[in-house]
Amino acid sequence: MKAPNKNVPIYVYYVTIEKQKSSTAASSKYDMGEIVNAFTKVLRFTISQELTERKIDNTAADKIIWLDDFKDLENGNYNLIFKSAKYNHVRNEIDTVNMTPLGQRKRPQDGDEEKTHLCIRLADGQMRFLAIHESNHYGISIKGIVDYLNSQFEKLNEQDEQEAFYRASYEIVPSEEFLTRLKKAKTMHAMRLEVDREVFKDDFWSLSGRNDIRETVEVVLKRPKGTKIFPENLIKAYYDNMQSDSRIKSITVSGRGSANDTMEISTDLIKMKHCISVECEDVTFEVRSSDFFLKAQGFIDNMSR
Repeated sequence: MKAPNKNVPIYVYYVTIEKQKSSTAASSKYDMGEIVNAFTKVLRFTISQELTERKIDNTAADKIIWLDDFKDLENGNYNLIFKSAKYNHVRNEIDTVNMTPLGQRKRPQDGDEEKTHLCIRLADGQMRFLAIHESNHYGISIKGIVDYLNSQFEKLNEQDEQEAFYRASYEIVPSEEFLTRLKKAKTMHAMRLEVDREVFKDDFWSLSGRNDIRETVEVVLKRPKGTKIFPENLIKAYYDNMQSDSRIKSITVSGRGSANDTMEISTDLIKMKHCISVECEDVTFEVRSSDFFLKAQGFIDNMSR
């Protein structure tokens, strides 16, 4: 019998891991091979711990989360499975077929396991990872996952007492809806680009002496004289660069809309969302992990075409 399918929402993000050093450590260039090794190391470190040590308790949300499994596909490519469980959620239960009351069968510390999948891939020449995140209302957000990874980086650093330590961050991959909304602008005043500091090869930036940290600067472009909007091909060029390179982090355009209302459109607020059809487990109706990663890879392959 064929497994049931359901449409699973996914969001696309960039995940960056920055290498940071103590003031006594020697400066070094950003090395993606070193970043991949550090990421693999922290995943192996995390999964080696007992569940009671591996879990993180988010008391504000009454939820624990943990890395349940991962597969290292080599060269910066990983399949990650996280689990979470919400506690302090005790209710009277009922049989929905014959309406028989079942009472309170949970204790306050009991919670239902929920899986959240994260497919991470690294393209040749890129300085950040592409991440396909399964959007699960009962699971873990991308922020929750990144916070969890950072807690593990800190834990590993304390154990090894390394001079270098690492920190993960994420950025959305913007939807082309960003370009569609811009077409409705009546006038544009300015365009702000958040740009990697390394774009500027200048003595001024070298004064910081911290080449191992990928800092950003904001560049403000004024509208060309004699025009009401920025050339469409200019904005599209910046948008395409943001998709293919890690130098531009975000684009924000301010101006007025067709109704002469104040308008600000940012790639930070319009993230790429899609749905993929994935096989489910027969009883729990959870996403089947093997099929999720297969379909996520297919989605990435289509993005690259």
